[in-house]
Amino acid sequence: MQSTFPLVQLALDFPTIDEALRFAEIGVRAGVDIIEAGTPLIVSEGAGAIGKLARAFPNYPVLADYKTMDSGGKNVLLTQKQGGHYMTVCGNATDETVKAAIAAGKQTGIKVVVDTIGVKDQPGRACVCARWGVDMLYLHYAADQWRADASKDGTQWLGAVLDVVNIPVGIGTFGVADAVKAAKMGAQLVAIGHPLFDSPDVLGALKDYVQQVKSNYKSRS
Repeated sequence: MQSTFPLVQLALDFPTIDEALRFAEIGVRAGVDIIEAGTPLIVSEGAGAIGKLARAFPNYPVLADYKTMDSGGKNVLLTQKQGGHYMTVCGNATDETVKAAIAAGKQTGIKVVVDTIGVKDQPGRACVCARWGVDMLYLHYAADQWRADASKDGTQWLGAVLDVVNIPVGIGTFGVADAVKAAKMGAQLVAIGHPLFDSPDVLGALKDYVQQVKSNYKSRS
């Protein structure tokens, strides 16, 4: 499994597993590193979608994007049962939920990612979660926020978060421009989904995205 930074995560935010599998295959051909079972996919198809992706692409890590707000430990165990490798818990969840996910992650080997969607103090919460032992942070400027104000993206918090933590920091992106900016700033993971799936040449768009991210990455160390 790929572990060299920067990692490119493909967000499969589709309502059906058939669509997700088809676009995951395109993503693999384009060179992505992590396959994400997106929140809409899990809501629509259930946790079994995680297992179907894991079995279809056994050489690729699968991230289960639950955006967990409660029962953090249970979702870690569910990820393990389905053959996944990463899971998300919301930074805005209670301290107990985040800690439960981290504890279960240490026991099972599932990597726990704190998603900062809606967090007001991004560096502050990132620092606390890193101290608790989370494996990765994922800076998330939400799609609804972007629709309301496309002049901003997750890079607005990236520098401040990178300054206070020593764990990998990922970021959701909306295209090549903010992905390249994030890579140059030192983000160890970038995620992309529907903005590129809407391209008339999805494979070409994803290949260009991966190449641009990889070639522009500058390690923060």
